[in-house]
Amino acid sequence: MIAWFVNNERAIGYHGIMDVLMTDAFVQCGLASATALLVILVQSPGAIRHAFYEVFLVTHQLLAVVVLGATAAHIKLENLPQKPIIYTIIGIWASERTLRILRMVYYNVSYRGMTKVRVEALKGGACRVTFDIRRPFVTVPGRHIFAYIPSISFWMSHPFSVAMVSNKKPLLEYTPGPSPSPSILNGVEKISKHAEAEPRYSVSCIMAARTGMTLKLYNKARSSPDGVYRCRAFIEGPYGATDPLDSYGTVMLFAGGVGITNQISHMRHIIQGWAASTNATQKLILVWSVRSLDQLQWARPWLEELSRLDRNERELEIVTHVTQLRSVDESIKSQEMEICPGRANVDKLVEYHFEERIGAMSIGVCGPGVLADDVRKAARAVMNRGKVDFWEEAFTW
Repeated sequence: MIAWFVNNERAIGYHGIMDVLMTDAFVQCGLASATALLVILVQSPGAIRHAFYEVFLVTHQLLAVVVLGATAAHIKLENLPQKPIIYTIIGIWASERTLRILRMVYYNVSYRGMTKVRVEALKGGACRVTFDIRRPFVTVPGRHIFAYIPSISFWMSHPFSVAMVSNKKPLLEYTPGPSPSPSILNGVEKISKHAEAEPRYSVSCIMAARTGMTLKLYNKARSSPDGVYRCRAFIEGPYGATDPLDSYGTVMLFAGGVGITNQISHMRHIIQGWAASTNATQKLILVWSVRSLDQLQWARPWLEELSRLDRNERELEIVTHVTQLRSVDESIKSQEMEICPGRANVDKLVEYHFEERIGAMSIGVCGPGVLADDVRKAARAVMNRGKVDFWEEAFTW
């Protein structure tokens, strides 16, 4: 674009360039596409995306449409040889969008209705969000979804890590037989109604109240009489890619704050594999750091549920560190997890479990940057003494 301006300024001057820009559709389309690409480049740095996420997302999508449309018109006006290329690009983009819409419809719409969401306001500035979707949700650990909640943010989608997935089906399957006698008719009616109850397919997340959509959602739930907000919603996904942890003898997971959602999905997968004897993991350790006891309740019900599942004689250890806590009294102790005051000594924990490991060891972290740095440093310190792999999951966009 700059080269075009320089060459034409020398050839026809500034006023000639203005005449071309006002009258030549070919140049106008090319300039529109180049300008849109320039704006996309300017708004691409992470600091801008994080500070104005919702504005960034809308403008980015609109600008992408402008780039494709203006480039196609630019090429078509002069019948340039790049026409098949731009049409192929538009076809790929349109196909990807169409597939995403179809998958969203599949999970969220059925003859029984549309997806509903239950948003429970929790102490510590977060919501436990459960999407009751229409069909079984197939996912693997470490994935995330995009959530659309029109009543809060009309057409914006936000990414959230999947903590728990439930694909429960009816307990009974009733098949009518010969005409029942009047004495048992009422009982058969009750069984039949229970058997025909809709299966419950759900996806659960924890959403920390930050700004924008998450803060609006949290305030909406808090202002509800029972602290629960219910509305229609849609989810899209799952997305993301993670390496399986099934082959490691020892798995050590670190989480900070809402990062527990990602690690719970890995825990659930490993513990279910224990019951089915489908993985090699012998030891599973979770270290979760939170600021207050209130934040401990974000995922405590899920952790207690996981700790009660069949372990098939494998070792499970759940340790929580509450940084603002100075001591632990009897009233907050738990049989399912160890609650410790203060910050976790990451170096000491990694060193201890490395010495007690069984087989190859995987160390993963999901949480604030400071915690990730500490875990990475501790993992590097033991890597040259045995088979240890480190991985990190970060919440960013």
